[in-house]
Amino acid sequence: MRYIMNKSFSLAFNQLKKNKGRASLTIFGITIGIMVVILVLSAGNGVKSLVLGELDSFGNDWIDVEVKVPSTGKASISNAQDQARGVTITTLTSEDAEAVEKLENIKNIYAGVTTQAVVSYGNEKKQPMFFAVTPSYIEIDAGSEMEDGVFFSEEENDAASQVIVLGAGLRDTLFGNDIAVGKNVKVGDTSFRVIGVMKARGATGFFNYDDLAYIPVKTAQKKLMGIDHVLFMIAQMRDAEKGEATAEEIRALIRDRHDITDPDKDDFAVTTQQESVELINTVFFGIQALLVVLAAISLIVGGVGIMNVMYVSVVERTFEIGLRKSVGATEASIRSQFLVEAIVLTAIGGITGIAIGMLLSLLIALGAQSFGLNWEFSISLPSILLGTSFSVIIGLVFGYFPAKHAASLDPITALRQE
Repeated sequence: MRYIMNKSFSLAFNQLKKNKGRASLTIFGITIGIMVVILVLSAGNGVKSLVLGELDSFGNDWIDVEVKVPSTGKASISNAQDQARGVTITTLTSEDAEAVEKLENIKNIYAGVTTQAVVSYGNEKKQPMFFAVTPSYIEIDAGSEMEDGVFFSEEENDAASQVIVLGAGLRDTLFGNDIAVGKNVKVGDTSFRVIGVMKARGATGFFNYDDLAYIPVKTAQKKLMGIDHVLFMIAQMRDAEKGEATAEEIRALIRDRHDITDPDKDDFAVTTQQESVELINTVFFGIQALLVVLAAISLIVGGVGIMNVMYVSVVERTFEIGLRKSVGATEASIRSQFLVEAIVLTAIGGITGIAIGMLLSLLIALGAQSFGLNWEFSISLPSILLGTSFSVIIGLVFGYFPAKHAASLDPITALRQE
């Protein structure tokens, strides 16, 4: 048996050498499919680690409360679509945040809204995202530090003062090397005094912190947006181990304040860090699974190509098959020879695809890191085993039928084909 397999592999490589062009095209299809599988799994792991790393940077002691459209899930497509169409939920307020802060396990809280507006200084202008929050933001957000000046105070928020704190990148755009603190910038047509600049933080998977502008939430509500509600609040817990219990307390409190008796009618969503991690894992698993299925379809197309090539090979070598069977070759040896040829083709394509996929994954990781993203190069053993298994299975499945056909040829009929 060992001799037969060695002989089959030897004959398979000889056939590849005789038909290099045909073999190369066949291998190319498998290479592309396996490469895509490796890229999808590696990139998915990289993005997931980036997002989870960003969550970790906030700590594990926070609870997020956001508005949502009633009768939809926070992460549901319908909620996102409704809000994108302009459905506005105005029931969450700063007073809700003050009530939440009084709960036993809540240490601190900030509430806010986001908007965009043109900021200009002299001839320089930019349209950044405005993060309009209560002053406690600087105490809660672990990644936020002041480089120059100060963050706005409770008094400035209560007075809806026209003060602004710039992200490091936004400061560079507007002021270059000049000192920004103490200068006045225009937000639309309204003058704001720069009181601080945030320390450079870099980009995340969501946005660039350095391009943000920070203003008091009441300033945004009264002087930019004309609203009296907030879009979100972040509560910091005293004891992170009580996250689920605290989240339930917040849900009960806000339902009572909003006169909601049916949880399905909630106009807000409460999420702990653990729930965010679970959601991210679920979403990325689904996306990766879908993309792997699509890559598998391309591998099946490549497998059909291998089957066609092997059938052509059987036709071209009909006389050889007849001659071997006439001198005693068994159907099993003929079948194994053609099956091994198909497996060798897909194995070469698989190994090449894994190597190219790993190289491209490394280049993507290095490129992302050059832009300041915390992207990890990740090639797991399961992804390599998955790619290898795909290639071998494709060879076995699509090589079996041509091999079976070759083994079943009548030697007398085959010899007449010369």
